[in-house]
Formats: sequence, C-alpha cells, structure tokens
Amino acid sequence: MPMPLIADAPVTRRDRLLESRLAQVLYQKAVLSALLALIFLAFFGTLGLSARMFPQNYDWRYRVISNLLSPRDNPGHYWLPACGIIVAAVLMLPFAGYLRRNLEIASPRAARVSAGALITGIVALICACLAVPQHAHDVFGIRRLHELIARSAAGFIAIAMLSACWCAWKGFRKNLLHERLFWTWSLVTLVPLIGIFFSECLLVLTRLEPWAMPIRSVLQNSVFWHLGFWEWSGSAAVFVFLCAAVFVTPSRATQTRYFGESSSRELSGQIANTARSERMERGHCNLCSDEIP
Repeated sequence: MPMPLIADAPVTRRDRLLESRLAQVLYQKAVLSALLALIFLAFFGTLGLSARMFPQNYDWRYRVISNLLSPRDNPGHYWLPACGIIVAAVLMLPFAGYLRRNLEIASPRAARVSAGALITGIVALICACLAVPQHAHDVFGIRRLHELIARSAAGFIAIAMLSACWCAWKGFRKNLLHERLFWTWSLVTLVPLIGIFFSECLLVLTRLEPWAMPIRSVLQNSVFWHLGFWEWSGSAAVFVFLCAAVFVTPSRATQTRYFGESSSRELSGQIANTARSERMERGHCNLCSDEIP
C-alpha cells in the first residue's frame, strides 16, 4: 500500500510546481490588464451593441439588463448579450484566485470567503444567462428562474466585494495594503448596495402603506427609483472593483518583503526591550545587594 503513495509524491510535487508557475504567469499585471480589456469588450460591448439594435428605445437608466436577454423583448439579438456575459464571467474566474492570493496576508478566512463567493456568483451569472427570461411558461416549475438566479449571482458577488473590503481594512490597519484600495473598494461596493436597498425598501413601503404613495409619485420619474439604473451602476462598480484589485493592490512579493521587514523590526524591538528590562533588573539587584549590611 505505501508504494503508490511514494510513486504519487513526485506527481504531487510536479502538479504543485506547475500550479505555482501558472499562477505566476496568470497573475501578472499585464495578463490581468488584458483580461480586464476583454471583460469590458465582452460585457459592455455586447450589451451596448444589443441596446442599439433593441426593437424599442432602450434607456439604460430605466430598463433592466434582462430586457436585452429576453427572447420576447429582444427576439432578434437576445443571444448576443447572453454570450458576451458568459465570456466575461469566464474571464473573471482568475480574479478569484488573485484576490485570495493577495488578500490572505491580511485576513486568510475573509480572503477565502471573498474568492469562494466570487466563484459562486460567477457560476450563478453564467446559469442566469443560460436560463433566459421566460414570460410564457415556467422553467423547472419556477416562473421567474432567471430573476432568481441573477439576484443570487448579484448577492454572492456583493458578499465577495464586502469580504474584500474587510480584508482591505485589516490590511490598511496593519500597513500591508494601500489606504486608497480600501476607500475605492468601499465606495464602489457600498454606494450601489445602499441605493438598491433604499430603492427596494421604498418600493415595498409604497405597496404596503397608503400614506407612502406621495413618495412614489415624487420619485417615480427619478432614475434612482428604477432597478435598471442600479443594475448598470452595479455592473460598472464590479468592473472598477476588479480594476482597483489589479492596479492598486500591491504585489505578493512586495507584501511579503514588507511583512518580513515589519516582523524583523518588531522582533528587534522586542529584543531591545527585553535587554533593557534585564539591565534594569540587574541594576536593581545590585542596588539591593549594596544596601544589605
């Protein structure tokens, strides 16, 4: 029985070495920058092109992205944005490992949560594109399966971004990450979430309480009232979040070097304090011995 384990050991080391080399190549800023450009073209490019060919006037401030993926609303080109979003989602997968690799030095658990939630959100986003919006019949017994999966994807991506913000905060407190990374991530994460939260709360309030109807009449023509505005804003926020992860997050080598220097300084300080304490105790003992008759 131990022979297969010994035979598998070189294979395991070889796989780890290959994975390490692949990570070194994939997580370079030049490669990630190219992925960001492809994500922008695949996501916003196909959505913008589909919006121009939309049968009716498509206003991104008032219409949701699902209208572009709907066979009923966009019968001729609904497949185009669906394919573009799927390609963009696949290209986002390397960023999950990149976030975990660069954030685990600040908070390993939160970094794993961020990476796992991002992967789950990406998979849900792909499934939402495959389950196109249906208006005539149920899918797997669910009337609005696309909306359910799409909101689940948005929720998991929001969890990933919030966890990354927590890592950035802890890294900023430990002088491991830049302050501007925390503020950039917090801005692009919290503003859309707060906007969607208050918009949905006001919508529910106006449906349940008659006295809130004047609020709805005042805000009905505002872009902040419509979900489409917050969907597009959230999509742009995710892209800015990934850009900040690439261009603002310090490299792993820089973090390791700085962490090693900080640890060395702390260790040197502890040694100096210990030596100072020993000298003070030795001097105190000498004084006590001199006072004894």
